[in-house]
Amino acid sequence: MDDSVNYIFQYTNDLMLKNQNMALGNEQFQRYWNAEQNAYMGDLLGRWQNRNNGKTGTNTGLIEDETILQKLSPFTKPTTINILAAKVDKPSDFVYRLAFRVNGVDVYKINHGQIATVNASVIDPPSITDNKYYFVEYEGYYYLLPNTLPASGVTSADLDYIMRPPDIVWGFTYDTDERQVYNPGSSVQSLWNTDDNREICKRVLKTIGVAIKDSDFANFGTSVQNTGN
Repeated sequence: MDDSVNYIFQYTNDLMLKNQNMALGNEQFQRYWNAEQNAYMGDLLGRWQNRNNGKTGTNTGLIEDETILQKLSPFTKPTTINILAAKVDKPSDFVYRLAFRVNGVDVYKINHGQIATVNASVIDPPSITDNKYYFVEYEGYYYLLPNTLPASGVTSADLDYIMRPPDIVWGFTYDTDERQVYNPGSSVQSLWNTDDNREICKRVLKTIGVAIKDSDFANFGTSVQNTGN
């Protein structure tokens, strides 16, 4: 399977050949496909994962096995961020944290209610000298302990994270008959691999089936989500 956005567009419409009276326009295709690729990433990051605390427990987050990490590798990014007043802003395309380090050592995550306890600890208090750092997560940033950072030359943090998939765009120009013709130069390509592109295209059928009240499309998309086939 060619992984260009043009091929993905054609492949999705090919899956709809049973309904000869309907084909997706490029704007509809982009809306459906971009929504489904974000939902698919959400599944990889957690919704499908096994429970790690018994049958009655909640589903866990990302299980970092080789298969899932390989699927997510196009979206895995390292970055260095300045520490400003004990805060580290998350990147604008941030979705999921893989690792967080200050001064080359791991930063320990704590809950909001543990800030006072950790600060008062006589065993492992936050310390620049001892390279002992903690963080509390907020929507757009991490709050760091010790809260005197940046200090003693510790001015940045390293973050490995999963970024949000960029929206694909089927770019086009017009031919002499004012018909849209695919233009790779103004397009935004998918970053998923071939199998994942095919999976997302099939998932789009569920959304299309719901929109046009076609149960065959909807049931097929549901089957793909539930079984992976």
